[in-house]
Amino acid sequence: MKCPVCKDVTLLMSEKKGVEIDYCPGCRGIWLDRGELEKILEKEEKTYQEVKHDQNKENYDDKKHGFKKKRKSSFISEVFEMFGD
Repeated sequence: MKCPVCKDVTLLMSEKKGVEIDYCPGCRGIWLDRGELEKILEKEEKTYQEVKHDQNKENYDDKKHGFKKKRKSSFISEVFEMFGD
């Protein structure tokens, strides 16, 4: 399939956690097929719920002898990192 923006560049496909993502190496556009956005949103909601649950717990850091919050990266940030420089 050709990129709708570049017209002459063929889209590449990548799979991330069960979601197929088409992307353009030219303009770096990301294109989703039907249902893929819903899959991404479901995974993002699950990650959000896990982070919210973790924030209710105290995480002890032995090296600093104090408490720190552990931040889990979101599915969407992982998708965009996959296509970053």
